[in-house]
Amino acid sequence: MAELDIGKHCSVRECNLKDFLPFVCDGCSGVYCLEHRSRDSHCCSQISVKKQCVKSEQSTSYPCNYQGCFGKEPLPVVCQHCEKHFCLAHRHQQDHDCEKLQIPKPRMAATQQLVKDILESKKSALPGKKRKGAKNSETAAKVALMKLKLHAVGDKALPQTERIYFQVYLPKGSAEKSKPMFFSSRWSVGRVVDYAASLAGLKNNNNILTAKVKLSGIF
Repeated sequence: MAELDIGKHCSVRECNLKDFLPFVCDGCSGVYCLEHRSRDSHCCSQISVKKQCVKSEQSTSYPCNYQGCFGKEPLPVVCQHCEKHFCLAHRHQQDHDCEKLQIPKPRMAATQQLVKDILESKKSALPGKKRKGAKNSETAAKVALMKLKLHAVGDKALPQTERIYFQVYLPKGSAEKSKPMFFSSRWSVGRVVDYAASLAGLKNNNNILTAKVKLSGIF
């Protein structure tokens, strides 16, 4: 009398137990014994893929593209010029050495040179009283600078050798027309604008890409 071939072997290689009432997994369609019938016990491929997808979705972050920076942000901070992701510390063009950064013309240097040329021409034309007037102008400029430094507000932790002073003119509608401030000579223009806005209590939307009104500085 021939033997009846009843049951099937467990698909787990280390087990291979023949079970007369095997279980079929509804995920990977494999055949398993009683001990390995659950998806977790036989490491079902379908449940592993699902867990991996869920894990990747939960850990979504946006790494900073600035060289040497390992910062990440939970929301995208994209430079509107080079269209790359950056952390909040490197979101300004100057801070991440933006490849599309356009260096503005040094207006202040050009203006200072123009004033210097005018003064020199007046000195050479009328050497007598005009020279005395030029000295008075220089003295008045020094006094104005001393007053500016005396009333300027800023980060008191900054060393004196690093400070630069400005008379900051505020937007129309502000409580004050202007305010003397000092900043670090090492700061970028974007950081100076952000800090000036915080000192003046102005609304600052510069870190919002879709904002229609943004603060800017002219130096």
